[in-house]
Amino acid sequence: MFYSALAIVLSALPLAFAQYGNDPASTTSSSPASVSTTSSGATVHVIKVGDGALAFSPNNITAAVNDIVEFHFYPAKHSVAQSTFADPCVPLTNGTSFFSGSMSTTSGVNVNTFQLTINNTAPIWFYCAYPGHCEQGMAGVINQATTGTKTLDAYIAAAANVNSTVAPSNVQGGVIAAALAGSSTGTSSTTGTSTSTSSTSTSTSKSAGVETKGAIRWMLLGFTGAVAVGVGSLMV
Repeated sequence: MFYSALAIVLSALPLAFAQYGNDPASTTSSSPASVSTTSSGATVHVIKVGDGALAFSPNNITAAVNDIVEFHFYPAKHSVAQSTFADPCVPLTNGTSFFSGSMSTTSGVNVNTFQLTINNTAPIWFYCAYPGHCEQGMAGVINQATTGTKTLDAYIAAAANVNSTVAPSNVQGGVIAAALAGSSTGTSSTTGTSTSTSSTSTSTSKSAGVETKGAIRWMLLGFTGAVAVGVGSLMV
């Protein structure tokens, strides 16, 4: 009787270990690019300027009328200026353009941001006016057209061929201020041709080799269970 009970216990161990050691599958979740809302209800889109690379991140966003686009500046010196698609790296001079001025930062993010309120949904092309940055692809667009050849990729390609970047003479067209409440979280990078942005995060509980190891474990545990049952039946 004792040996029969022992055999039953041993044969159940593989099932118990299998349930305990079974690794959950990796999960992937997607969410829109980070935005926030001010106390007045305005949507705030955060764009990081020079965060580890000569780039705006994201560099292509869609914003509605009355939304606020907030530029956060990282080391060492960067700016944001408006241009036209036809003249990359050259400031728009129609009197309604914007320019943040040079924003210097030694480490981390500058305490000041440049806030721009969207008045219409026409495409807005912008670039970093620090010498050499625009030519290296540091540019972006707000409300790029969904059709046609006027894309951010085309703008960046043309910018690579300009002789030099031109900076506006005066700060204008926006507000220099501390980050709006809830807008300190940055957004994900996007490609030049994307008209909307999204960030994808993947969380994996175990290493990529878990499936191979799991298969071996199942074989060993199954063999152990079979032996236990056989030995127990002989001892009854």
